[in-house]
Parts: sequence; C-alpha cells; structure tokens
Amino acid sequence: MKLYQKYLSFMLIILFITIVYFYFQNKQMFINRVNVVLINLLDKQIEEEKAKAFSFAFALSQNETLQTAIQNNNTTKGYEILRRYMKTLETFSGSKVRTQIISKDFIIFARSWDNSDAGLNIKKYRPDLVQMLQTRIPHLSFEAARRLVLIASIPIIKDNEFIGFVEVIQRFNYIEDYFTNYEVDFLALLDEEYEDQAVLLNKRPRIGKTIVANEKANINHIAYLQKVGLKKLLEQGVLEGDKHFYFSKAILNTKGQNLGSFILILSKKKIKLFSAFEEELDTFFTYARKDLYHSTINRNPSINIYNNLTSKSLLLLKESVHEEDRAAFEEKLRQQLKDHTHEEMVSLLLDANSNKISRGKIK
Repeated sequence: MKLYQKYLSFMLIILFITIVYFYFQNKQMFINRVNVVLINLLDKQIEEEKAKAFSFAFALSQNETLQTAIQNNNTTKGYEILRRYMKTLETFSGSKVRTQIISKDFIIFARSWDNSDAGLNIKKYRPDLVQMLQTRIPHLSFEAARRLVLIASIPIIKDNEFIGFVEVIQRFNYIEDYFTNYEVDFLALLDEEYEDQAVLLNKRPRIGKTIVANEKANINHIAYLQKVGLKKLLEQGVLEGDKHFYFSKAILNTKGQNLGSFILILSKKKIKLFSAFEEELDTFFTYARKDLYHSTINRNPSINIYNNLTSKSLLLLKESVHEEDRAAFEEKLRQQLKDHTHEEMVSLLLDANSNKISRGKIK
C-alpha cells in the first residue's frame, strides 16, 4: 500500500471515529435534556398534588361540626361529614381524594372511602404523627404509612386543645394518568427497609431491594428491571434498556430521608420522535396534543376543535390526526364533503394533495 493510501485510510478512520463520537455525544446530551424535562414535569405534578391535598386538609380541619363530632366520639357523624365533603369536592373540582380523621391517641376515627378500619391504632405505622403531636406543625410529604402515599397532615385544634389529626391521602393515580397522556410509563418504588410500616404492600412485586408501590405499574418494566437491576439507574439517573429509556428521581419525606424512587419510562420510538423537534421539546410537553384532546373533545364535544375547520383543512390534517381521534375526524370529514359538488371535490383533493401525482377517476 502506497504512502498516500495509508494516509487516506488513516484519515478515514479518524473521521469515522470522530463522527461516531459526536453522534453518541449528541445523543447523550439529548437524552439528558429529555431527563430534565420529564423530571421537571414530575416535580410540577407533585407540587400540584401537594397544594390540593393541603388545601383540602386545611378546610376540613376548620370544620366546626367535624370538630364537635370528634369531641363527642361520634364516628358515624364523622364518617358522614367526610363522605359528604368528598362528594361535594369531586362534583365541583373533579378531584378524587381520600381523607381520614385520627384521634390524638392515634386511633382511626373515620375515613371517607371505607370506615371498616375505624378503631384501629396506627401509632406504630406513623412515627410522623407522634412527632406532630408534640410540635403541632402540619406536614406535607410522601410517607411510608401502611403503603407509600402523599399525605397532608394537619392538627385539629379547638379552643387551644389538640383533639386529633385530619389527613388527605393521595396515591399515584393522578400522576400516572398525567404521564399516560404522553405515553410515559410510571413506577413508584419503596425501599424495603419500610416494609414493616407498609403492610398493605406486602404482596406487591419487588425489584431488588424495593417494593413496587403503584397499582398500575407495567409488568414488562418490572420484569426488565428485575433482570438488569437498579444500581446503574439509581446511581446515574438514566438507564438505556432494550426498547426504553428509564429515568429516576428519589422520593424524600419531610426529614429528607430517601423512601425510594420514582421511575419514568419512555420508549426509544418516542425518543426518536422527540429528537425530530429538539428545540421545541419543552413546548411539546407543555402543550401536548393529548392535553388539547382531553380539554376539548373529551370534556365538551360542543367545542370540538374540528368543527370550525374547512373541508380543505380537514383533508390536510387527515394523515396527521391521532389514532384515537380518527373515527370522529373521519365522520366529520365525511359529513362535510357531502355538501360539495363533483367539481369542488376534484379541486379539494388536488389542492390537498398538490405534491402527489394522481391517476384514475374520483368517485
């Protein structure tokens, strides 16, 4: 091999290595950006859930009728108040939350969802309440109670006397549903050191030394993480799987103690789609098409965004409409096209497909 050929081969190798290096470098930078966006969205949802839970709990703590029922040990009355309060809340805000009243002796006084546990002493499961009895300071955080939940706990005080606790309890339904809109899967993992407290999770699947706490967890992701382990994911915050990327965030309680981890899972197919509009990534997540779908079509069909579109606009959108919208979309298009003459139909189809060569007859 001549000298110039060797030199050319060497330069090609260097060029190839450089291209590969920058490809993986850019890919990693984009994955890190997706990670930041997803975790920010998760933080935003958590803060919204905390704000709702605290406001609901505070309103209940000021209810004088409920305070009187607690002082009179009237559990039936307390249960009725909670049920009525929750139904009203659901009617006017659409929020489904669980509330419970606990006596100053750590006995369940009443629950909004099921009063069968009334009379149960939960002191050993709730060291946070023992501390609150002394400080009288409300707290709002994730706790390993009898399961992993978000709890807003507020002391009930009447005439300067501590008479109990009111709590609003949130599981992970809202967060799961929110990320489902983006086709992002969600896992909540509780560290096994809290399994003695989280007795209601004793039959849940495990991944390493953690317990899967959310009920809608995808079994395929559980199986994959059981196989590869959590060490790399929890240490680096990101794990590339066979078909998905996994992103983790620590779950902390009010003391800053690590209870476990949230895991967000995004398919590589979705990552590839996002990379096509990298600069608009944050905007996409903020104004996703599915958000618009749920806020318009699902909630109020009378303001369906397709109703005011012209036939030409509908034809142009036909190929990009989301699958779950397709039936309603095509029905709207079919109805609108009935009003056109044959000549108008020809003109519309040619305008909507101006970049295509069409042959044959239009029926």
